[in-house]
Amino acid sequence: MAWHEGVYACGHPGRVQIYGPVKDRDWKEKKEFSKLCPECWKKKLAEENQKAVETAKEMGLPELKGTEKQVAWANSIRLEFIEAIDEEVRELERRNPNNKNLEKIKKEFDETKKFMLENKTEAKYYIDHRDFTIKEILMELYKEIHK
Repeated sequence: MAWHEGVYACGHPGRVQIYGPVKDRDWKEKKEFSKLCPECWKKKLAEENQKAVETAKEMGLPELKGTEKQVAWANSIRLEFIEAIDEEVRELERRNPNNKNLEKIKKEFDETKKFMLENKTEAKYYIDHRDFTIKEILMELYKEIHK
């Protein structure tokens, strides 16, 4: 364990405690100071979360339920999910422009996304699913819709 001083990517000086073998400490120090300082990171995260809340309101999305921190974080995750679903549809269109079933598939995606937005209003849902691939989420929602 050793203390290392340096300058973060944001330009603020800092001091971090680095654990582990001596041979790894230079690498860990470079990695740590290539990030924003803890204060700038918190500020950036708060700005992103606030922007996500505003975007959700503009889109007319239902408010999420949970603690203030959960809701702020989950709004960001939910917007990422929406963008990922929309990207998946664009990718399908790009790869299969002449697919006869494309409109049906797009309709299924839209229904699944609508179901998620209308029924998944607990911040916990988005936080718990943040590491799922969009395909895993879509399959889970699709099965839930068609029970």
